[in-house]
Amino acid sequence: MNTGKQLLDIDELWCIKEDRFSGETTKHYEGLFTQGNGYMHVRGSFEEGLEGAAQDEEYLRMPANVTLEKPRHPESKWGTFIPGVVGKHPLLKEEIINLPYFLSMNLVIAGEKLDMKLSNVKEYRRWLDLRNGCLYRTFIWETKAGLSLRLTYMRFISMSHEHLCLQQLGIEALSGQGVVDIACGIDAGVRTNGYNHFREVLTAEPETGCISAETLTDGGDRILMLSSVKASQNILWSRQQKDQNVFFWGSKLLKAGDCLEVQKAVSVVTGRDNEAGELLERGLKYLRAFGAEGREKLYENHAKVWTEKWKYSDIKITGDFEAQLALRTSIYHLIRSNCENDPRVAICAKGYAGEAYFGRYFWDTEINMLPFFIHSNPKAARNLIMFRYNTLEGARKNAGAYGYQGARYAWESSVSGEEQCPCWQYADHEIHITADIVYALCHYVNGTGDLEFIWNHGIDIMVETARYWVERVDINKNGYYELLGVMGPDEYLPMTRNNAFTNRMVKFSLDKTVEYLEAVRKQDANKYRDIEKRLALTPEDMARFKDVGEKLKIPFDANTLIIPQSDDFQDYADLDFDTIWKDRTRPFGHFISQERNYRSKALKQADVLQLIMLYPGDFTREQLSASYDYYEPITTHDSSLSASVYGITAAWLGRLEEAGKFLKKVMETDMSIEKKGAAEGIHIANCGGLWQMIVYGFAGLKSAMWCSEIRLEPHLPEKWEKLEFTLAWHGKWYKAAITQEKYEIFEMQDQLEA
Repeated sequence: MNTGKQLLDIDELWCIKEDRFSGETTKHYEGLFTQGNGYMHVRGSFEEGLEGAAQDEEYLRMPANVTLEKPRHPESKWGTFIPGVVGKHPLLKEEIINLPYFLSMNLVIAGEKLDMKLSNVKEYRRWLDLRNGCLYRTFIWETKAGLSLRLTYMRFISMSHEHLCLQQLGIEALSGQGVVDIACGIDAGVRTNGYNHFREVLTAEPETGCISAETLTDGGDRILMLSSVKASQNILWSRQQKDQNVFFWGSKLLKAGDCLEVQKAVSVVTGRDNEAGELLERGLKYLRAFGAEGREKLYENHAKVWTEKWKYSDIKITGDFEAQLALRTSIYHLIRSNCENDPRVAICAKGYAGEAYFGRYFWDTEINMLPFFIHSNPKAARNLIMFRYNTLEGARKNAGAYGYQGARYAWESSVSGEEQCPCWQYADHEIHITADIVYALCHYVNGTGDLEFIWNHGIDIMVETARYWVERVDINKNGYYELLGVMGPDEYLPMTRNNAFTNRMVKFSLDKTVEYLEAVRKQDANKYRDIEKRLALTPEDMARFKDVGEKLKIPFDANTLIIPQSDDFQDYADLDFDTIWKDRTRPFGHFISQERNYRSKALKQADVLQLIMLYPGDFTREQLSASYDYYEPITTHDSSLSASVYGITAAWLGRLEEAGKFLKKVMETDMSIEKKGAAEGIHIANCGGLWQMIVYGFAGLKSAMWCSEIRLEPHLPEKWEKLEFTLAWHGKWYKAAITQEKYEIFEMQDQLEA
């Protein structure tokens, strides 16, 4: 962890940078610079905070359309999140809790507190090194007292010791002299969406040289944070407390030429950890690793884990700097957001980088993110599906709440699996997620060959969701089944008749359930009897699943090549977008009332194109082309899930200029400084969408859902010289290298972890 060397080692293809401080973009960089290791995550906030950006403001946040809502905390919002630690909000239901801020480090000289807004700061630079997840900041602070300091910050959330965070501050006196007061601590004065989820906050000094903050949440979780600090020169540290902020306080006289290094370690443990022992005992154990192993060894082990992750996840693009950096940023956030050893949680919609969407799990996980993990970390992919198995009981409760048998997965799920969505449109009608999960588990099995997962876990999901579907359908006068009052992926039409995407997903789910049950009945009678007994499966169930799957209506128009989004899509009103949508830098939803939007042909996101992308074998190239041409002009792309789908299908059609425009839109979602897209957290589904756009779109990889062997049909952008990536496929690792002239696929010798 040689900071001096690493300050010079800024690889432009691996580092996202902030070269100038601006209060207008602080919150954006807080989201973009989020660090984590799966177990815990912290936003990229300044160690010293910002003047005027109170973190303990209390207010009552109302359920609203998050896409259109104007968030509070305009300048800065801390964020410390542990997946699975949730609380109970009086209106928002379960939400992830923003925990005490353990990164706090403050400097005061002659009464002047360091603050990026108020202090005289020069040569400012901050960057996140994606190779190792380390965040750096360096600048010169010219104090009012005449002391000039060069400050260098570095921190990381350990990938090798998941309960540990290390921070380092280098202070070099350039001119003048003065006493530097240093405060390093833990601040529990934090609210989540304006609400106090802490029922108890206890601070202590459990042993010499260590401070602690323990919180009891309204969800019943205990979280203990312990911190120690040491310096390169002798400093007498004292423990102090102000309100809910506990910290070490020390002072040092510095004059020109003096250097001081301060190191801070924090360990974080909770009562929900899969680990025996008292919280204090475990927390001290991890904190003592800082003293026993030393910072260099801890950094070395941390960096090794990141190197191993990147070995199988990295994608190299030669000839396009912007695409390369944006893609690596997306992959970084996908890796750090995933808690691959804990199947009790998944990846929330903001990648644990903000309070928006309340830390909940959507269909994004299965459709947008899972393919990345299937092909870069199959163990993690399995755990994401296991989360749905572990929340099956919650899905059963959801179905029962609507008066149905079986299992109905929540549109917005928390750790219980029960529905958390406060808006009726989505909670009641966006039911395709239940079938999306079956699609995803089949995708995982087809991509890995892990058939045992079906028999031990997946078949339970399939049978229980099938029971829900056969009750949710209605039968029409012609004897065909229909799904009425349905919202597909397009969230601007909430109650349609036979949404094509939803119906095709449900048909797939029912057909696959029957297929797997019939296969195991023929191949292993004992296993089939076990399944029958475990799930109380009857011959009547099987017959019903098969009947509905065969007779479920899929919208189709024989007079045109265009795939209808729903049977009633043409009944909706046409709109003059140019008249309504005055400023296309803002969402279309800002310019139209919900009432009018819900009765018009204005799509929030890809719907039919999402269907074609997931079921390419169902449609001809001509149908894809006609549907693309029809739906693209009326798709607003107000959802960050949309552009990647249109980009992929544009690439398939050979429309590389259009695909390039969508690639730019996808990259800008979180990377654009002007749009400040990461302010409320990372659009983690968009990160998965960017990976898919590169691999499925430009590389032309045929989905493992439909192909047993690796097949590519490349459509590289003109300026790309080469595209290289690694794929896990049926228990083996493969390398793909694509140029404008040819492509190669070869098997690697590396062993795939079981």
